[in-house]
Amino acid sequence: MEEVPDLIAGLPEPEKLITKRLRSLILDAAPRLQEMISYGVPYFYHYRRVCFLWPASCIPCGMTRPDLLKVTLGFCYGSMLSNEQGLLVAEKRKQVYVVPIYSLSQINERAIVEIVQEAVLLDDEFGKAIKRILRCRI
Repeated sequence: MEEVPDLIAGLPEPEKLITKRLRSLILDAAPRLQEMISYGVPYFYHYRRVCFLWPASCIPCGMTRPDLLKVTLGFCYGSMLSNEQGLLVAEKRKQVYVVPIYSLSQINERAIVEIVQEAVLLDDEFGKAIKRILRCRI
């Protein structure tokens, strides 16, 4: 089973640098998040999937899109986040919202950390709901 650092090491240089920085921001902002590779990309989760990093070279089915040299930072329940920072876009999705990143200099670290922390708070609420449901069944 491939580990996240191994996957990142195999990325083209621009994507590797962006992905490493975003991964670091996510894990620093929310150290209790676990990471795993799902759908061929890094996902971060606790009670449920919180966010993911999708480098353009990890397009499914071996397709390549050199015109899309970016890394997508996605939030699995992005539609439920405030988006006060104005970075999240729906891209024709109802639930998953993303932040497309084309270069290291484009990363707004403060805003990314805020969004990650809000997503973790939302995940905590989900976890509390699960615990309430389980208590009611006992």
